[in-house]
Amino acid sequence: MSQRKTTIREVASRAGVSLGTASNVFNDKTSVAAESRQRVLDAAEALGYRPNSLAAGLRRQRTRTIGLVVPDVLNIVFNELVEHLENLALSQAYEVIIVTSREDPEREHERVRALLSRRVDGLIIIPTRDWSATEREMRHHRIPVVVLDRVAAKDHFPSVASDNAAATRAGTDYLLGLGHRDLAFVINSTRLWNSAARVDGFLAAMRDAGLQDRARVLLPGMTEEETRAGVLPVLAGPDRPTAIFTGSNVATLGVLRAVQDAGLAIPQDLSLLAFDDFAWLTVLRPFVSAIRQPTEALAGHAWRILTAGFEAPDRAAEHIRLPAPLIARETTAAPPAMKAFSPARRRATEEAGPP
Repeated sequence: MSQRKTTIREVASRAGVSLGTASNVFNDKTSVAAESRQRVLDAAEALGYRPNSLAAGLRRQRTRTIGLVVPDVLNIVFNELVEHLENLALSQAYEVIIVTSREDPEREHERVRALLSRRVDGLIIIPTRDWSATEREMRHHRIPVVVLDRVAAKDHFPSVASDNAAATRAGTDYLLGLGHRDLAFVINSTRLWNSAARVDGFLAAMRDAGLQDRARVLLPGMTEEETRAGVLPVLAGPDRPTAIFTGSNVATLGVLRAVQDAGLAIPQDLSLLAFDDFAWLTVLRPFVSAIRQPTEALAGHAWRILTAGFEAPDRAAEHIRLPAPLIARETTAAPPAMKAFSPARRRATEEAGPP
């Protein structure tokens, strides 16, 4: 004999609320007080109640599924955002369908169409470098869309990101405060608006310090290997910078490999400041100084804006920019006194002693 299923009426009784209140909770109505909502969810968990999301979706013309489009799931920032968003979806009985664009605009367009065919209730998208075709198509669909992380200066859809320009400006000021004057900013591409904003923040700080002629922006490529190969000649040259500020986690990995190949020591020969902070930056010494993106808060705002759009589809678009703090560790220090010398020449000079 099959086990009898718990009813919503039993959940309401255990939670001490009306049947209508319990129903509103599972229909994701925003009118329910937070305390009552939690009592209903706790009662449902205790009784093992699971709402029939398919039937409820048919009644409301909703499926309780969210489409999440990311360039890839190996990038640590995107991976963290996906995890936070899945946790939020689980807490509110939503399913998430994750697709990847692999930085290909055509693939992105096709994957979004596939999500639309599944009748997702809304989309959260971290777009490719050129998502114009996808964006144009999305404007014709009446479902909420939130652009996350890779935002534009003026987005048609609601958007959530770190304040990239302010973060890199603060990071550059920090390096200048340590005494560095020859800085290089390494970024994979300026075709992404958020990356361009990071470059703008770096250049603005250098300009304010009267050092615009000594500011270098390196664009070595989109992969770790391209970054390593592109940065290595700069590090091996006689006029190498005394500090490098990397604009992404991919750039950080590529620069670290270039530093090893050049035979340099951090921070004795070169200071390093990374944009994006992760656990692996504190696995090996020296621990890497970094700008920390608030991924949990970014995901929370994206989820809040998306779900609010279910109840008020014509609400004004929000554009959230969050501060990203700097975490100073061991890879940033004052510049070396003999910064123009190569490591080999520097050792030879030190061994020879003063003239």
